[in-house]
Amino acid sequence: MSPSNVVLAFNGSRGDVVPGLVVARALAGRGHRVTVGVPENLVAFARTEGVDAVPFAPDTDELLRSTVITRDLRSRNPRTRSRAVRQIAEFGATTMDDRLLEMADGTSIVMTGPLGQERGATVAESRGAAFVPLHFCPIRPNRSVPLPVPVLDRMAGLPLVTAALWRLVDLAYWQLSARRGDDTLRSRLGMPRARRPLGDRSREAGTPEIQAYDPVLFPDLRREWGDRRPMTGFLGAGGHPDDDSRLMSWLTAGPPPVYVGFGSMPLPDPRRTYGALVERLRDRGRRALVCAGPNHDAAVSLFDGSDDDVYLARSVDHTTVLPACAAAVHHGGAGTTGACLRAGIPMLIASFSADQPMWGRAVVDRGLGATCRIGRLDHPDVIDTVLRRTLDPVTAGRARTFAPTLIPPADAVRSVVDVLESLAC
Repeated sequence: MSPSNVVLAFNGSRGDVVPGLVVARALAGRGHRVTVGVPENLVAFARTEGVDAVPFAPDTDELLRSTVITRDLRSRNPRTRSRAVRQIAEFGATTMDDRLLEMADGTSIVMTGPLGQERGATVAESRGAAFVPLHFCPIRPNRSVPLPVPVLDRMAGLPLVTAALWRLVDLAYWQLSARRGDDTLRSRLGMPRARRPLGDRSREAGTPEIQAYDPVLFPDLRREWGDRRPMTGFLGAGGHPDDDSRLMSWLTAGPPPVYVGFGSMPLPDPRRTYGALVERLRDRGRRALVCAGPNHDAAVSLFDGSDDDVYLARSVDHTTVLPACAAAVHHGGAGTTGACLRAGIPMLIASFSADQPMWGRAVVDRGLGATCRIGRLDHPDVIDTVLRRTLDPVTAGRARTFAPTLIPPADAVRSVVDVLESLAC
């Protein structure tokens, strides 16, 4: 087919951006002209991944460190959480409107991640282009996957209740958060207001909504949604080798360690959390690879490099490192969860918010690990319980046999590009 102009605009943390970079490389490899926008703080990272990205969104590290994320989004008060969702949706909205409109001149396809998909759809419509969202977990109303709200776990087996709750949340998000920004942008562009949530409009228009996770985790949902929301498999970062020879030497110098990393999420008390975890791992004769990310400065003050059983890194390549580990303790981001599943290792998901409890439930339901809230992870009795489940040899065996059932990374990205190319014909 002839080359197309494709715009990929991804907002959020590094884990939210990586799938877009994977798709961008694959599109460019097939000869398409690709424009990629990412948050200002991730432009340099995108370029190290082989994608010449431009600034699209404000610095998201600032948002992740704010009380909107660290406090309000985790609140048990529905009003507080709703206000936090609205603030996240409005963060840098005008800047992103301006930049996406500029990026989308002359394009035939616009793709975004979950954050800002209403913006992507409206800009695409204004330019006469197709819009395709890339979702990292189930976010549309359905009867198969319970909402990621722990207090609703007891309703997990009630499909009609599950569907009603999802619909309620979808409508609330549209009315209380997404609609205001979308109305503003449509008014600016001289377009009529949208009357219904984006998912409803996409379904009516026959727009595919790509689900970048594996159907083996949600077989009932795959049957429910069918081809209109194709599940392609996780989009990993690819096989870039880690050039840290010191880390690789440490990995091979002893038994497989337990990976400990919470992505881009700032810990409320890094010293306490890391200290409690590493102490309990030592009690079990386990080494720890601590990937500290934004918590690195606090971790340095705790691990000075004199302990042979702890290795501290700011970031690592999951594709290279996780297969060399015995297990992982992480926040439950979709990308990290997928990387652990592909590596065939059990995991403990200590969730903060958003979709992370959903991944924790998925892992527990398949006997591939354990889960708890991050706030419970510094309690010795809780750590003992979840680590015992995670490090059980039976759990490790299940993780090894589960890994080959996942869609390979190359097949996953090929499926995404195939969907995009079908729209450009």
